[in-house]
Amino acid sequence: MEYMAAQMDRQIEGAQLRYDAAIEDGLQPAFPVADYDHQTFKPATVDEARRQLSGMTLRDYFAAKALSTVQAYSHEDVATWAPEDFAKHAYTLADAMLAARSA
Repeated sequence: MEYMAAQMDRQIEGAQLRYDAAIEDGLQPAFPVADYDHQTFKPATVDEARRQLSGMTLRDYFAAKALSTVQAYSHEDVATWAPEDFAKHAYTLADAMLAARSA
């Protein structure tokens, strides 16, 4: 019995690690900027230059795409949702898409 419990724990831990890696992958740029003019944008720091080069993250892109699905939910309580509720659900779907993408 202990062997089965330990095996299940390893499976759960492995699934969590894969999920965390997928979310980390979602922080990569969805549409990186290929031709960047430093003289036009004049970044003050290296981090600012990276941000300007990266565009939106893949997670943000997936959440934006998922937002229309979230708004189309036929649940009666959706009419009472605050904007934050829509955003939270869109990012939940985005995280699920990132996890499925790496599966």
